[in-house]
Amino acid sequence: MRWQSQSGRGRRTTTIEPSNVKAGGKQCPIRFQCAGCGFYRPDPPYLPAIEEHVNALNADRETAHAMDVDDFVIRNLTDQATAFIQIATAMREKVQDLPEAERAEVETASAVLSKVRASRDPSAGRPLLPLTVKDTP
Repeated sequence: MRWQSQSGRGRRTTTIEPSNVKAGGKQCPIRFQCAGCGFYRPDPPYLPAIEEHVNALNADRETAHAMDVDDFVIRNLTDQATAFIQIATAMREKVQDLPEAERAEVETASAVLSKVRASRDPSAGRPLLPLTVKDTP
């Protein structure tokens, strides 16, 4: 419980940055550049989200190239993608180094958590009740 009260959920992981924790993971002072933050605490269930984010960063970089933007924009997108790739690689290596039984538990838990996250509507934040609006006479 203490750990949960001192951490907050971000879009791709957990953070321990105090102002963001206080805001429930929704007020990041560096605007979701997680890989460059010392408060970033990734865990294996977020690997698919991290990989999707890398793909989005790479797509944004290609779009930026086509838009003929300043070099710092391209560098920023490249650096972010590289940092997330390094984090994902390190996380996979740590999981591989676990004893087989622990690795299997982590992989099973990751699969379950990924399914739960995928079943949620990210725009709503939580599932909505199926309601019908009735016109009043």
